[in-house]
Amino acid sequence: MRHAARVSLAALLALSSTVAVAGPDMSRQVSAGVQRGAERFDGIYREGGIAAASDAVRACYKSLKRSAAGKLAECAALDIVSASVDQQAVHSLGVPPYAFFSGTGPEGRILAGIKTVGLSAKEKATFDRALESTLASAAAEFMAE
Repeated sequence: MRHAARVSLAALLALSSTVAVAGPDMSRQVSAGVQRGAERFDGIYREGGIAAASDAVRACYKSLKRSAAGKLAECAALDIVSASVDQQAVHSLGVPPYAFFSGTGPEGRILAGIKTVGLSAKEKATFDRALESTLASAAAEFMAE
């Protein structure tokens, strides 16, 4: 399971480098947020497992305020890593999926967060590209194993 978290962390680090196409401020905010989310996941998961991760994701999105792209990136990173680790546990350990991270749950929460934060169309497009890049990177690394 530790390896699963490392794969997701590598994917998130790829995300933090792809957001550089946005303005410098947005890039810095999102990069820092992604790093915070990845770091938070590690501690949360070690202490309380996937249930604690779902509680942290809920609390993170609930704390969002307008113009907080960095905090949104943190929440999205925490959500994506948690969902990825959960899916890896399902496939490698045969455990049932945790419902909170199944289906379109993470995507729906991220989209709601984008509305809450009030990203412009350009910022949303940049944010979406970065998230897609992360998911593609994580999937490629998972398939390579």
